Amino acid sequence: MPPLIRALLWASASLAIALAWIADLIPATVGSALVVALPIAMLACTPRAACRKG
Repeated sequence: MPPLIRALLWASASLAIALAWIADLIPATVGSALVVALPIAMLACTPRAACRKG
């Protein structure tokens, strides 16, 4: 999967969580945990070759 598509998918997931948290569709504790955990999951799923490119 191209890096741009992967980044757009993670960004849309982060935006959806943030909007759900703001709209009180998910509890504040869950929202704050997901806002912290989602970037960690993104970094864990990123192939190391994409990080060394350059």
